[in-house]
Amino acid sequence: MKFSAKLLQQAKATVEKMSSLPMPPLATVQELLKLYSVKASKHLSQNFLYHPSVVNRFVASAGKRLTGCHVCEVGPGPGSITRAILDRGPDSLTAVEKDARFFPMLKYLGDVADGRLKIVHDDILKYNMLEAFPPHLATAWHENPPPFFIMGNLPFNISLPLLFKLFDNISHRNGVYSLGRIPIIITLQKEVAERMCAEPMEDQRSRLSITSQYLCNITELFIINRGSFVPAPKVEVSVVKILPKKEFDIKLPFRDVDHVVKHVMHFRQKKCIFGVASLFPQTRKDLVETMFRLSGVNHNMKPWHLSMEHYRDLCYAFEEIAHDIPQLKLVDTYQQKIWLKHFDENGDPRPDENQSQEDVDRLFV
Repeated sequence: MKFSAKLLQQAKATVEKMSSLPMPPLATVQELLKLYSVKASKHLSQNFLYHPSVVNRFVASAGKRLTGCHVCEVGPGPGSITRAILDRGPDSLTAVEKDARFFPMLKYLGDVADGRLKIVHDDILKYNMLEAFPPHLATAWHENPPPFFIMGNLPFNISLPLLFKLFDNISHRNGVYSLGRIPIIITLQKEVAERMCAEPMEDQRSRLSITSQYLCNITELFIINRGSFVPAPKVEVSVVKILPKKEFDIKLPFRDVDHVVKHVMHFRQKKCIFGVASLFPQTRKDLVETMFRLSGVNHNMKPWHLSMEHYRDLCYAFEEIAHDIPQLKLVDTYQQKIWLKHFDENGDPRPDENQSQEDVDRLFV
């Protein structure tokens, strides 16, 4: 049987219209939690976002309509954000949940989602997000972002580990970020959000400020009232949008930048020379002097006063020094006795028969 082009076009329009219709009325999140006798787990840092207007505002941060888009939701819990995403008509939604107690509630949503909802039982820190997105829709890094989103009301105990994992992927443009500059829209403790956005000379300026801003544009969208959660958290919560930059401010892998910034910021209220000195054996004052000479940074400045350009130059200077002394990257400590495992009393590298060249090379990846 043959169909006319007009009939095929009408059929396609009908399917698209059906996929964009809001979901039918469902039991509320509170009703589902009561029905399945599920309470938030303190161990998993769970706080359920349930207030409808706040949930809708959160999801609207990705756009009024999500038609043609694919979303990976982190920690859907009872599914309040899940259903709001589905209401905006995405082509697919992959919900990654570690706590199996929520599966009946999520399946309840999946039964009316026309096959658009995929529920994955996994730890988001171990899950391969590449599986959530169709690779044929990937875009080149310097093009517009692909029609993908990573979203979620994150448990506080995984927010930083997940961000560091994603930042590492962004810096290498691998993993899920081999698909393009995928935006992230998540909830974070307000204090964490402020640290991510903080500029030089601001009280919240920290290690996280540098390691997130050198890779991404960070926007704190709005603050969520504690009463919008069950149970109410003890701290304020912000919604943050993270979009990878086309060009990174520091052209080095995340772990290399984080190593330098962490040490410099460790003595946040002192002159930055104290943090820089902790990158080297105590006896190698010459390397500290070399780092400041190569970077051109004033050693009397405080770490939280330094600009992104200052940190860029410090990172490049350390890379240049570590190129000649790769063992420097084997030590991450502030204690002299740990240095002595890899360096002698004069600060010269010890020959290590147990340390393969492959292990040393790995530090430069």
